Amino acid sequence: MKKRYGKTIALIAVFALCAGACAAFFGAFRPKVEKIPVLANSGIDRKEEFYTFLVCGVDVAARNTDVMMLVSVDNAEKSVNILQIPRDTFVNPDVAGFRITRVNGIYAAAYNASAFSEKDREKAAMETLAGRLETALCVTIDRYVLLDTAAFVKIIDAVGGVEYDIPRDMRYEDPEQGLSINLKAGKKLLSGAEAEQFVRYRAGYATGDVGRVEARGDFLAAVYAQLLEKLSPANALKIAGELLPAVTTDMNAGDIAYFARALYGIGAENFHVKTLAGSPVQNPETGVWTYYAINKKAALADINKYMNAFKKEITQDIFDKNALFADDPKGKNPYISEYYYSQE
Repeated sequence: MKKRYGKTIALIAVFALCAGACAAFFGAFRPKVEKIPVLANSGIDRKEEFYTFLVCGVDVAARNTDVMMLVSVDNAEKSVNILQIPRDTFVNPDVAGFRITRVNGIYAAAYNASAFSEKDREKAAMETLAGRLETALCVTIDRYVLLDTAAFVKIIDAVGGVEYDIPRDMRYEDPEQGLSINLKAGKKLLSGAEAEQFVRYRAGYATGDVGRVEARGDFLAAVYAQLLEKLSPANALKIAGELLPAVTTDMNAGDIAYFARALYGIGAENFHVKTLAGSPVQNPETGVWTYYAINKKAALADINKYMNAFKKEITQDIFDKNALFADDPKGKNPYISEYYYSQE
């Protein structure tokens, strides 16, 4: 199977931190947010200074969002939490509104269906994806960020590389994609090119792409910690120049400055990355491990713990009410629903 181009949410940390190095004067600014929670009863108060983002990295060839993360910034409690959504997560095409069965295809389908020009198509597709996830997961997505990885290598190099302990030797060749990975196990300072190899590598993980998602989360935590130490106004300006052309977002300058200041005030010890609760599932008839399936009970616990912007917990009766992440028990993939509704 071809290895797709891995994307990294490390860019969002750089994006916000770079802006903060030059925008401290926005201290009194507060980003505008929706006060009413999606699919919840009225009268629920929203937490102060709690914001949720949808951050995606797009495969520019197929337009799939092979990196998809929900990010919460809690400026009151001083924490950053990330829930990664694996690209192969099953979605019901009848609920998604497109003839796709993986969550990473929603953006691409919406993009291809749009009649807008390039940048507006990207925004419309991100708004469609955000809307599907808001409704299903009962999160309130305040801002979105769509990232291209063209600037990734230069960004890592601009901060002097990232020190990371590579868990195993990583070797892989794919001439069709111009991909050559050759990394030795052990702790080293990764250049931009080496960091790119690390985030693209998938072949050696026992759990396939889920293993890569988990490794990417560890790498992101390392990047965040080192950016807090290394970033200065001088290299922030350089990095911002590399990054901004590759970003599509609905944030304005005030938003960026506010979130940058928030991130500067949140230490690496309060930065957490987790994969949304679920598991790769095997088709019992074919033996193929085709999808990652969400477990409703465990995923709801994750959302309440990490992404709930309101003062009351989201309940099972409204969580994924339309079953975006489950197939019809009598449909083509009943094993998806069996795991999805499991109470274990």
